[in-house]
Amino acid sequence: TALQQLRLRENQLSGPIPSQIGSLTALTHLGLNRNQLSGSIPPQIGNLTKLSNLWLNQNQLSGNIPSEINNLTALTNLDLSNNQLTGLIPTGIGSLTELLELYLNDNQLSGSIPPEIGNLTGLMSLYLYNNQLSGTLPSQIGNLTALISFYLYNNQLSGAIPSQISNLTELWYLDLSSNQLSGWIPTEISNLTALRGLYLYDNQLSGPIPPEIGNLTALTRLALHSNRLSGPIPPQIGSLTMLTYINLGGNQLSGSIPPEIGDLTALTSLGLAANQLSGSIPPEIGGLTALTSLVLNNNQLSGAIPPEIGNITTTLQYLYLDQNQLTGPIPPQIGNLTALE
Repeated sequence: TALQQLRLRENQLSGPIPSQIGSLTALTHLGLNRNQLSGSIPPQIGNLTKLSNLWLNQNQLSGNIPSEINNLTALTNLDLSNNQLTGLIPTGIGSLTELLELYLNDNQLSGSIPPEIGNLTGLMSLYLYNNQLSGTLPSQIGNLTALISFYLYNNQLSGAIPSQISNLTELWYLDLSSNQLSGWIPTEISNLTALRGLYLYDNQLSGPIPPEIGNLTALTRLALHSNRLSGPIPPQIGSLTMLTYINLGGNQLSGSIPPEIGDLTALTSLGLAANQLSGSIPPEIGGLTALTSLVLNNNQLSGAIPPEIGNITTTLQYLYLDQNQLTGPIPPQIGNLTALE
């Protein structure tokens, strides 16, 4: 058959994908996404060796990812996301060396991430979030030097973040949140100077926040909350002047809030709650005039509330200073915060 492109997306098609689809050996594009297709992916799909794009996402497909998918060596885009697929990520996925985008997110995939994934050296987007993946993050991930987006959140991954992650110098977004990762944040993370978003929250990471984090000057969002991080907030954080969101809450951070935090003038949200921070609230916080949320509760902060907080007049909606050891009067400048909710 000569059919090269079959696009049936965004209909209300139901039932299984017919095995006869394997006869369409000239297909380069197969789009069955955004339907209500069910049953398993037929192994005959492995006959479609000219496919460059396979979109089966947003259906109700179940069962394993068939190993025959490994025959589709011309694939550049594979999207099986938002289904009910189970079982392992097939190790043969490493043979799909033309892949630029791999979306397996929002399924029920289990087992470990196969080290063979490191063969996909052209990969730019890797989405494995919202599955039940376990085991450690393979060091071979460091081979994916073209990667721009890497989303692994909401799995059951354990062990340390491999230092080889430092090879991913093109990376814009790294999200390893809501796993069971442990060990320290590798200092080598400072090589990822293109990073816009770093999300490591809701893990079991310990040790200090590496001062080298100050090299990530393109960062706009930094989320390290709900871990077991200890030691001081490094003053180098003041170099991250593009930051709009920072949350370091729910750790065991100690020492004082560095005044350099006042250099983050683009910040809209500053979260340092539920740590062991002490000393006074630096008056430099009053320079963060874009803040909508300032959350410093549940620490051991002392001294007076700085009147400079009253400078954040038009934007501040949430000001949480409760459960500290603050003393002295409430500054009248608090009355300037007319946006407070």
